[in-house]
Amino acid sequence: MNMESILPQITVPQYMYRIGYFFDKKRQWAIEFNFDHSKYIMDDNQTAHVKGSINNANIDADTMISPGNFVHFEHTNGANFYLINGVRRFELGKNRRHTYRINALVKAGAGFVIPKTDITLWGTRLDNRFHIAGYMFGLETCLRFNIGPWFFLEPSVKGAWSHYVNSLTVEGGKANHSFYTFEAMATFGFTIL
Repeated sequence: MNMESILPQITVPQYMYRIGYFFDKKRQWAIEFNFDHSKYIMDDNQTAHVKGSINNANIDADTMISPGNFVHFEHTNGANFYLINGVRRFELGKNRRHTYRINALVKAGAGFVIPKTDITLWGTRLDNRFHIAGYMFGLETCLRFNIGPWFFLEPSVKGAWSHYVNSLTVEGGKANHSFYTFEAMATFGFTIL
């Protein structure tokens, strides 16, 4: 993979929201609601193993995937991950006045996916509606740089597995697929004491 193919993927707008609550006095344990607006795009012009039923005929074979003769499939208005995370915080260091602190956080969670599938199947296109389409599990680690009592910067990495059991397609059809993701993120936030 060369740099020209990586840059467009990095610059596509993606955003996330997080809100959490520390429920112990030492602020070591928390719960967090996490939304990631990630994207999924099927690679066109590839051979993939297709299994299922098409027009009441069973298929279980390697098939050429292309928008012209079969399918193009994406969640570009978001693969949309919603997770409830359990969070454990570890203090790594602070200055004498406690105005700057560094913490490590580990987050593990489970949740659901609400995509808006855009599919072209045999020349018929449907830019679908948002709906609950499956479930997911994720694990994240991050460093939190606390700046004063209110603000923080949090670079992190996250791995997740998503299983879409009900992606809507044309004419009332449904698609089932799963994939792993790896995200590198940076979050800027604030703490309410």
